[in-house]
Amino acid sequence: MYKILSLTTIFIFTFFFFNSCQNHLTNEHSYVPNPKTLEELFRGFNQEELTTDIIKSEQKPVVIVATGHLYPLLKYPKIYNTLIDKIIEQDPDYFFTLGDIVFNNTDEEWETVKSYLNRLDAKVYFAPGNHDLNYHYERYFGKRDNQIEAELRYLNQVGYRYKVLQDQFSNFVFINANDSAHRILSFIEEIKPTLDYNKHLILLSSQSLWFKKHQDPNNPRTWVSRPFQRDEFLPYVEDFKYLIHGDWGGNFYRGKQKKSDDYFDVMAVGNRKVGDSLYITRIEIYRDSIFAAPIRIEVPQNSNWFKK
Repeated sequence: MYKILSLTTIFIFTFFFFNSCQNHLTNEHSYVPNPKTLEELFRGFNQEELTTDIIKSEQKPVVIVATGHLYPLLKYPKIYNTLIDKIIEQDPDYFFTLGDIVFNNTDEEWETVKSYLNRLDAKVYFAPGNHDLNYHYERYFGKRDNQIEAELRYLNQVGYRYKVLQDQFSNFVFINANDSAHRILSFIEEIKPTLDYNKHLILLSSQSLWFKKHQDPNNPRTWVSRPFQRDEFLPYVEDFKYLIHGDWGGNFYRGKQKKSDDYFDVMAVGNRKVGDSLYITRIEIYRDSIFAAPIRIEVPQNSNWFKK
């Protein structure tokens, strides 16, 4: 004969089962402040990453200057200052630096970068590039011995690898394109409840998410590419209309990329290398539209910049 469990017994069982599951999930997914292993390093997201910056303003339009791949300028202080001057001329609300702002991820490089960025009145936001999160020459030869130290250096300098910014017209979601697709998508799932779907949904990264370039596990020198393939990611972010990256394209690009029932509006805003033309991108955001155009940085023809 079956015995009927009392309500008290059922409650106690449910309570301990629920808490056991919660503890398991917490142990598996919660952020580890002082990671000792790579597994701990990539577990969860810190409070800064999960906290949405909300900017309340009546500014019309919202003006952004965006660019990426600026580390070549570290050896050319006069040109770097010229670029900062040009940003200041735009009187932007935000400056978005989308990857590879340092080369070797040293404290000295970060101090130099901050000395330039401190000249700006605009709010500055980052999406990390491969150089920013690594020690370049280690990864180039397939080593990851100091990966924790390198990534923590970026976190100490910036505070986050992911970020959400929301203002009167837009949701800006900055992601770490050096992570796995699973980890990026898990971040997006976490912050989805905070997004306002009546505003522009803009995804920003250091690398292009629509090109078919990704790492080859057998070739360590491809670590500068994404660790995931395009189709592992793009089908799951179709809520976003805009994709903007700062990879080293060398030319401003804006176009359309197909998604299941519509198109992504995509932009490339990154510079390239010493000797190439330099530019920043000015983006004006209105309630129902976004305008963007490149602005050239005038470099004197006799500058060492052109001596490759």
